[in-house]
Amino acid sequence: MKWQNQGIIRLVASLCLLILAGCNLPSLQKETPAPQHLAPTMTSEAVQILLMTQIAGTLAPPTATVLPAPSPTIPSQPQATSTATLPPTPRGDLCRDQAEFVKDVSVPDNTTLKPGERFTKTWRLRNSGDCTWSPQYALIFVDGDRLEAALEVPLTSYVKPNETVDLSVEMTAPNESGQYQGQWMLRSADGGRFGIGEKADKPFWVRIVVSETVSDLNLGAPTWRDPFKNANNWFLLETPYTEFKVKDGALIMEASPGGGEEWGLATHAAIQNFYMEVEFRTGEQCSGKDRYGLLFRAPNPNAGYVYGFSCEGRYRIYKWDGRNYNPLQEWTVSPAILSGPNQTNRLGIWASGSTLKLYANNIVLTELRDRTYLKGRFGLFIAAAESDPFKVFVQEIAYWLLD
Repeated sequence: MKWQNQGIIRLVASLCLLILAGCNLPSLQKETPAPQHLAPTMTSEAVQILLMTQIAGTLAPPTATVLPAPSPTIPSQPQATSTATLPPTPRGDLCRDQAEFVKDVSVPDNTTLKPGERFTKTWRLRNSGDCTWSPQYALIFVDGDRLEAALEVPLTSYVKPNETVDLSVEMTAPNESGQYQGQWMLRSADGGRFGIGEKADKPFWVRIVVSETVSDLNLGAPTWRDPFKNANNWFLLETPYTEFKVKDGALIMEASPGGGEEWGLATHAAIQNFYMEVEFRTGEQCSGKDRYGLLFRAPNPNAGYVYGFSCEGRYRIYKWDGRNYNPLQEWTVSPAILSGPNQTNRLGIWASGSTLKLYANNIVLTELRDRTYLKGRFGLFIAAAESDPFKVFVQEIAYWLLD
């Protein structure tokens, strides 16, 4: 009995020791201490209100405490990157921009305009690439003479591959005489520049000639005119290489190679200051340096100024004293002169004092000054260089005396 009581006492003591030891053992899961900067009495509801207030932007005091943001969860698989952050794909990987020049709808190359004249240049282009052109595309000026045009002109419609479109730009001719050219290309929606040619890197252009015209002279009715109803006003030339005759309302000049420039004078008296114009028509053969024109201010039959056109579309003026050739303007090409056979050209000369203005088809070509011959007679010349025979028909000649 005594032994049993002792066993019970030992059992109770062991249980007490276990209970006391359990009170001092550490927790199986360590508790994360609360941040020291938060009030120990802040509840979870208060923390939520505080965070929501900051997000709304209404937490006024700058010293308000904020809970640190939780660390982001790292996914087990990489996330896809947003397409908005990818660099743009080069346009060449999508489609190819290219243009083909079809024709000048308006103002073809070397169109003559008056100084300061406004005009609209229109090109017809074909979309020879595989991108559709949209109103985000534009015509752009790239080089040369801008002619007061806008730097870029947006397209007004969509142009699919293989379709054509007429593109126009408003321009203004300069006030100074001369030839002007401006280069243009296209700009794509993404800012790329392209044009015509195999590599789409060539520009298309506008090319004009600015010049005074005969109409600017305000001449009125001519002082004298010969429509060649007869040969009364001319000494008809006849040499081994050249022959003049009047027939069917024209003075017919015919030449063979080897004779050089030979002229026949009018029977008219000498004149001083004037504008003179002659209408020439070339025959069935006309090439190279075959040429024709006017002798004026000739002090005698073997001297004066000689101004003419060639069958290749050039002009020249020189003075001749009977022995010496003195050029004032060597052979110069001009788009105003119609070249080849069966062409009609109007040659004009404005002579006032020492000033000489050369005209072709009512357009001034150049202006010169020379005082060698200030007065004299006039005549017509022809020379064959390649054609045999070379014929030119003079259909009319007239002059206007200047004050």
